[in-house]
Amino acid sequence: MKKLESSLKNMLLVLTLVSAVAAFLLASVNKMTSSTIEKINEEALSAGIKSVLNVGADEQIAVTEKEVDSYLVYEVTREGNWIGTAVKSTDKSGFGGDIEVLVGFNEEGKILGYEVLKHAETPGLGARAGEWFRTATAGEVKKVGVLSKIFFGNPDPAGSHNIIGRDIAEGELKVSKDGGDIDAITASTITSRAFLNAVNNAYKVFKGNVSDVNSGATTQQ
Repeated sequence: MKKLESSLKNMLLVLTLVSAVAAFLLASVNKMTSSTIEKINEEALSAGIKSVLNVGADEQIAVTEKEVDSYLVYEVTREGNWIGTAVKSTDKSGFGGDIEVLVGFNEEGKILGYEVLKHAETPGLGARAGEWFRTATAGEVKKVGVLSKIFFGNPDPAGSHNIIGRDIAEGELKVSKDGGDIDAITASTITSRAFLNAVNNAYKVFKGNVSDVNSGATTQQ
């Protein structure tokens, strides 16, 4: 085979050919994996909805999805009976970027559960939002001493940061630094604010106060 002459024209030809082959391979891989990824995402969302509404993993439910502005609302029934509503809410003011949460509400508007679906927070700090706001309150768990934490690696004491069972109609969720009663994640006040704002907005969407969500106004009860 005759060796290609080393010239700009031939170099561009080879580069174009390589790029075309690479693009074809990437498109093929994407086509083969897109359906699998979509299925995984659907299963993850289904599991998340069951989790935030305290539904057993093996229980059969029916989910009706609707979009309210930029929020996704999932009305959930079991054997024809409504059991709760889950709302997907995103706040863009996290320390590392967007924080996307799924929050479940019962008929009274109380928080049944939540899941952090997406975040870009610092591991070990802001990333702890996935569990921090569902742990027991100080009255239920004895605080861990400083020396115990240092020598045995015990987790932070519970504090007052559990939002499960809270009714936001009684007042928006705020960190203590902002006049609220929620303890922020240790060294992650910005993340905590963003998380609670996402939950507050999810509640407003659940209650139908979409205009308040978009304007940033506080709903008056």
